[in-house]
Amino acid sequence: MHEKTVLIAGSSDGLGQALQARFQVGGYHVVPVSRHGVGHVHADLSDARATAELFNSLDPSKPLAGVIHNAMQFHREAFMDTTPEIFEQVWRSMTLTAVNVAQQAIPRLRAQGGGCLIFSGASGSVRAGPLFSAFSSAKFALRGLTQALAREHSGDGIHVVHTLLDGLIWSEKTQQRFTGAQQARSMSVTDLAEIYWQLFHQPSNVWTHELDIRPMSAAV
Repeated sequence: MHEKTVLIAGSSDGLGQALQARFQVGGYHVVPVSRHGVGHVHADLSDARATAELFNSLDPSKPLAGVIHNAMQFHREAFMDTTPEIFEQVWRSMTLTAVNVAQQAIPRLRAQGGGCLIFSGASGSVRAGPLFSAFSSAKFALRGLTQALAREHSGDGIHVVHTLLDGLIWSEKTQQRFTGAQQARSMSVTDLAEIYWQLFHQPSNVWTHELDIRPMSAAV
């Protein structure tokens, strides 16, 4: 058996790091991708050519098993203060990156009989609040994209999942962005990584295409 590759798009020191550790323990070759950061492969996934170059550079002796898409640009601002340029930038970060990654991954996964694509959503994927017009519009679009991909490519053996992370993920950034955030009321990156691992390895007769995840203290 050849070692297989999992590409983490939009890797970070929080969830991305936990995912990398979990899949490496499980025997995968992990390629963490971000625009910057120590230990990451650097690529602008909003650029179709750069995304293609990234996938073409993957080690052919370690076939692609799947992609976890975590690319995100957090943006909180009043709608009337949000410029069209910012709207486009947020959309490019979270939605266009998913398009580019999927268009590179799907042909490779289809050629080898299947694989898994997981896209990380948020509360804003289904519930848009004040100050989150740019963020939520991009996350709504990402959710729609994943539903279309699941229906179009599950017959190719490709398991497409949208994870709805409905709550805060405990990290240094969360503590900086949300005053009063509590660890007991936030999601653990280690526990989330374990859920992603389980989704990645579901039998094809019981595939989950969307999973709503929240801490037990969060309101339904």
